[in-house]
Amino acid sequence: MADITLWNLGPSPNSMKVRIALNYKNIPFDTVEVDFMDDERAALVEVSGQPLAPIIKHGDTVVYDSRAILRYLDSNFRDTPSLFATDCPTMRELEQEEDYARDAISTPIRMVFSQAFEQPPDLDVCADASRLINEATAPYEERLQSHDFLMGDHMTVVDVTAAPSVSYAMLPAESGGEGNPIFQFFIDSFRLGERRDKTREWVGRVMAYNR
Repeated sequence: MADITLWNLGPSPNSMKVRIALNYKNIPFDTVEVDFMDDERAALVEVSGQPLAPIIKHGDTVVYDSRAILRYLDSNFRDTPSLFATDCPTMRELEQEEDYARDAISTPIRMVFSQAFEQPPDLDVCADASRLINEATAPYEERLQSHDFLMGDHMTVVDVTAAPSVSYAMLPAESGGEGNPIFQFFIDSFRLGERRDKTREWVGRVMAYNR
């Protein structure tokens, strides 16, 4: 049995963040899958006092919220590759870029997700979301001309936070939505757009750890 247990909501970008971080750091973990359609989520409440995934348990310590989990992993597994920094200026920059990813990159995802449950969905909202994700990744495309990752030549919290959301604008049509109607809605309604070749390559590098 691994030292860490992850309560995982498979399609959630926040759960993806934690899986990517754990695999990047090569930290073994066990997984408890969370039912997306379970509104009560009694098991999550029992373990953490709240109903949202992801959650990790490390020994007797329970941590929820993906942002807090990433910091916990860096603080408590110091011999693994760090996602943060040891100097204050770089740490502030990382957190500013992390906030940008949580806002500008995640907002279009939430826009499309809200329409996935509407009958009929407002496809103009989805078109606006596609435009916004393309605009929001413009600075990423520029940075990635000279680096493999957003902040340089190794992965940081910024990559881990941003790539899962951007990946939703890149779902391959041939995947068939993995049998999930919400995935299929994203495939049909949300696209990254043109002139984002480096961004697509970068997402692939980061998402290779999402397993």
